[in-house]
Amino acid sequence: MKENFSAIILAAGYSGRMGHHKALLRFDPKRCFARKIADEFIAFGCSNVIMVTNRLVVNEIESGDYGLDDIIVVNNSKPEVGRFYSLYLAAQNIPSNSYAFIVNADNPFVTPIVLKHLWDQRMEAEYICPAYLGKGGHPILISPKIISDIKSKTDFDVNLKEFLNIFTKHYVNVDDPRILVNINSPDDYQNYFKIVR
Repeated sequence: MKENFSAIILAAGYSGRMGHHKALLRFDPKRCFARKIADEFIAFGCSNVIMVTNRLVVNEIESGDYGLDDIIVVNNSKPEVGRFYSLYLAAQNIPSNSYAFIVNADNPFVTPIVLKHLWDQRMEAEYICPAYLGKGGHPILISPKIISDIKSKTDFDVNLKEFLNIFTKHYVNVDDPRILVNINSPDDYQNYFKIVR
């Protein structure tokens, strides 16, 4: 059994360019993005998967069959505050001694190989990031110290990248260009998911 860790899926944006909630886009005929991402974390040994999203997505999940019953779905009632606030809400469901993987819902290409590379390097720094050809991607892995700092915040006007830059960072080179992929528009979706119906 691996040490204690959780996984956070950030999905509180309104997906204006996409025109459909990204977390609920079809990854394959049976799974939406959120389900596919959660499946990868669960297969890796994570029993605590949290998705932070907005009220519209919560309502759609409750009225549809997305197969997300085994993950914690948290409503961010103030998504305009930014991703840090979503991370804060997720952290309330994570033990302080836990590591946490973080991924955006529009980065659905999480793989066990990348997760293992990040996990194996967790002692190198407080914040572990995969890289392909020198560019950082997703998911990232943050330490219990970062989780504790997030949980103690009372001011949420914080840029997530700037906050993470306070901590030591270690890049892990991986041979998977998909760590850089964001599905932000219908064109992006069609480019990567031509066969999904």
